[in-house]
Amino acid sequence: MDLSRRRFMILGASAATLAAIPFAGATAAGAAELVSPAEALKRLKLGNTRSANGNLVAKNYSPLGSTPAKGQKPFAAILSCGDSRVNPDNIFDTAPGNLFVVRNAGNVCEDVGLGSLEFAAAALGVSLIVVLGHTHCGAVVASENSIKTGELPPTHLDAFVERIIPGIENLPPGHTTNDAIATNATYQASRVENRSSIISGITSTGKLGIVSGVYGLASGRVTWL
Repeated sequence: MDLSRRRFMILGASAATLAAIPFAGATAAGAAELVSPAEALKRLKLGNTRSANGNLVAKNYSPLGSTPAKGQKPFAAILSCGDSRVNPDNIFDTAPGNLFVVRNAGNVCEDVGLGSLEFAAAALGVSLIVVLGHTHCGAVVASENSIKTGELPPTHLDAFVERIIPGIENLPPGHTTNDAIATNATYQASRVENRSSIISGITSTGKLGIVSGVYGLASGRVTWL
């Protein structure tokens, strides 16, 4: 089979097909009690409150307990910025094995990250995808600068800037960087669903939700959008 044919077949695969693929370290999507998107969001909100208040307990919701060699059953996937100050496990006060985390500069929706989220949704059965921006995001600042100057940054830095600019370039004059950060988070969340038939197919059943938020570096709290 040539590569183009193989790619076509992969792109056309259903969520059920992906769930049956024996990924190493994964458990079947139905291996544990289902959690609703609303319950998954509630867990994250409660965890963030604990974290912001300094009451960290590393809550473990995994039905597999603290035995990662048995597999993984995260209840949510997080697309967050790669900023070293942003740690989703700490932000939401969860133990390893509870969150499937994808990180890159600017929490952008790009092909490898999107494929990873499809894996989390279809093969691992997460109930919620969160696109998490954060205050003082250098990637968004760089994108704003490119809009002002009309020039992209050199080498591979343009890879994330080009994916942020379309979402923020039409913000009204006088907007703040925090406005751009929030807009980018919601824009990337829309791209996750719009670019993936697998994810949109699962969200249409009500078994998967997609939300966005902004983590405040100073407050430690997530503002949900």
